[in-house]
Amino acid sequence: MLHQLTNASRRIRPLETYWIALVRFSIGVFFCISGATKLFDSAARQEMVQTLASSGIPFPEANAIFVSIVEFAGGGFLAIGFLTPMCSILLGGNMLVAIFTNRLKSVHGSTFFEWLDNFLYLPEVLYALILGWLLFAGPGKPSLDALITPDKNESD
Repeated sequence: MLHQLTNASRRIRPLETYWIALVRFSIGVFFCISGATKLFDSAARQEMVQTLASSGIPFPEANAIFVSIVEFAGGGFLAIGFLTPMCSILLGGNMLVAIFTNRLKSVHGSTFFEWLDNFLYLPEVLYALILGWLLFAGPGKPSLDALITPDKNESD
């Protein structure tokens, strides 16, 4: 059984780059929409300003615009696979700031494992992990990054 699973895994391995691209596209679209909402909807932008102010982030009005632009542009670029490492770092940085300045205080648990379970349940943690994975895995072949700087070491 294990042998069959290993063989099946080897057979689908060439599809990995397309799965990476699908994940990259999906999270990019998510961030692009999220950033656009905060940029172009005054109520959403005001909510972001209030969140930043209550989290102790300096210059909440300016930072709300900055974070929204990073999400909008970074998400759009990520969706098309352009500047993937830079976008992954910027968006991942946004997620880490959100986790440590705002979301972490909402995580509770009577045991370490309950706390960890609740921490890992935060969407920002998952987004940060996905963005870190994209930083190391790369954008996948169907991307502008791959067209601009093809990897000479790839055999296919």
